[in-house]
Amino acid sequence: MNEENNSQTALKTCAAADVAIVSLMICCIAATFPILRSNRADRVAVFRQNALIAEYPLEEDIAFTVSGKRGPLEIEIKSGVAKIIHADCTKRVCKITGGISHSYEQLICAPNNILVEIRAAAINDTHDIDGISY
Repeated sequence: MNEENNSQTALKTCAAADVAIVSLMICCIAATFPILRSNRADRVAVFRQNALIAEYPLEEDIAFTVSGKRGPLEIEIKSGVAKIIHADCTKRVCKITGGISHSYEQLICAPNNILVEIRAAAINDTHDIDGISY
């Protein structure tokens, strides 16, 4: 009987320690979300063959056209969301992807060699390391 009580006590202690460890891990993970989202998206950058060709504020509602390798690509920024509204490529995956609005999200039109990226406000205009890695 004494051995049975000892094993039950050991299980209760182990379970309590497990709960404490899991709770601590959940708190640590939850605390990192504000850090990862601290870079507020503020502009849309457009690249052609890895060269920056245009940059627009994300808050400004605007539609513009860029010329790609296979033809024009129409991009729209509206209500803080950037999306491709017309592409002259065969599958139009970039258009089907939909809109982007968060820091470091991208739309890519591979046939046209165009990349549309949401950029975050740089702290003091320095390129500090952020919480997102690829």
